Amino acid sequence: MNRFLLLTLVTFLFSCSNSSEENSSTASNNYSELLVGKWTYVSYRTNGGSTNPFVHSGEDCSNFQPDYIEFTKEGRYIQFAYLNCEEDFVVDKLYKLNEVDITVTDEKTGDKAFDSKILEISENTLILRTEVPNIILEESFKKIK
Repeated sequence: MNRFLLLTLVTFLFSCSNSSEENSSTASNNYSELLVGKWTYVSYRTNGGSTNPFVHSGEDCSNFQPDYIEFTKEGRYIQFAYLNCEEDFVVDKLYKLNEVDITVTDEKTGDKAFDSKILEISENTLILRTEVPNIILEESFKKIK
């Protein structure tokens, strides 16, 4: 299904413009606008296996907040997890978007933390694929802000 959606998206992008440069620029601008915001985890799958619902770390807490990632207009990538009923895990890095590819880097060192590819994006849905040695992780998100 994801391959079909990706193929449909790619076909749409290449058929909408006379120039591939315009096409690329328009897609990047649209993706950039859609990407900005907070995204809560919905599901994930590893190495092409079955899709699993994401279990948020603080679901049993009275002041529960869902784990999320955030992409800001200023180029920041923030990851938040609510562990042991309090904010416990926050990642704050930089990101760059190049068409469908997202590169996340450490602000101080400039070292690459990871790369992700946008498989699907809309106003409310984001699906990312991240490849690290021996693991292909596909994560699905729902926009919360």
